[in-house]
Amino acid sequence: MIWNRNNPYLAEITYSKLLSGKHSNKEIMHYEISLGDSEIYYEPGDSLGVVPTNDHNLVLAIIDRLEISSSTFPDGKDCSIFKLLESHYEILTPTNRLINFINENIKHDDLNKVVKSNNKNLLNEFKYGKDVLDFLNLDKNLKVDLNKFVALLKPLQHRAYSITSSYNAYPKEVHLTVSTQRWKNNLRDYNGVCSTFLADKCPKGTKIKVFLVPNRIFKLPKNQEKGSIMIGPGTGIAPFISFLQERQFLECSGKNWLFFGAQTRINDFIYENEILNFKQNNVLQKLDLAFSRDQPKKIYVQDRMYESRIEFFKWLEEGAVLYVCGDALKMAKDVDNMLRKIIEEQLNCDEHKSVEYIKTLKKEKRYLLDVY
Repeated sequence: MIWNRNNPYLAEITYSKLLSGKHSNKEIMHYEISLGDSEIYYEPGDSLGVVPTNDHNLVLAIIDRLEISSSTFPDGKDCSIFKLLESHYEILTPTNRLINFINENIKHDDLNKVVKSNNKNLLNEFKYGKDVLDFLNLDKNLKVDLNKFVALLKPLQHRAYSITSSYNAYPKEVHLTVSTQRWKNNLRDYNGVCSTFLADKCPKGTKIKVFLVPNRIFKLPKNQEKGSIMIGPGTGIAPFISFLQERQFLECSGKNWLFFGAQTRINDFIYENEILNFKQNNVLQKLDLAFSRDQPKKIYVQDRMYESRIEFFKWLEEGAVLYVCGDALKMAKDVDNMLRKIIEEQLNCDEHKSVEYIKTLKKEKRYLLDVY
């Protein structure tokens, strides 16, 4: 059987636990999922697609705003508007079609200005943290035809999470590390679609729709003697737990160096026992930790890179593969800038040569990113 987005496997959650401490600013969960008889086989670096359902409170609030019954069937649909909004359409992130429709039918100076500007960054800033209900409520007097409204939505998408386990170490199981997204403003509380679906609706024994999302690029080196440098702060650690489990299982001779960062050690050092065991058992030859708020001056993974710049560059020169996983907007850019700085210092070269060096790393598949 081929399992995919249109034909997901119904997998059972066998275990879950909160990884972050009670005083953490984040809610990070660990999930263990049985693959049963699916015959799904994954490799370190792959992701698991999870098909969520939308928050019931948000579904009901939108239906109430449209002034219709939950049991109403839109034209041409074979299920009710409640079922459609629960399981078939994105209602957290508004489409540009919906935003443009609302802009054309209400007078709202800020929205009108943003849309008229054709500036994507301004639009992203305006809609940041806002969902479909927020846009409908920009003008409480706006009436929207149900069929028109449904046509302005897009299909509900799966969410893909980096796999945190090695299949060899945990046959017929898959582990995930998920940061539960919750935020609020003065008026409302908001929930991430899939992260809160898992955290709030999926206790042990729940079956969820899943399928494999292979990653052809973000892979361990086939040459098991090659070293690996892994940079994964926060939930970016997920694929590297998988990498280290795999390298331990295969008894690889290649050296491993992990950079992990978070806000505080006591509350945010997720997988601390596992990571320290890898170090104790010499699966990890080097471990650098950066807990930004444990001292007056904030320290990040890129700062730890620079502290060990001579050895860091030596590992690269010896053929190690550099992996970066996590936040694309800031962390990955900061790491890239520090990498360039280290190369320039160690080679005593200009920016042009450091850029060429990095291009060569990428061409040789020795600088690999899984960022989001």
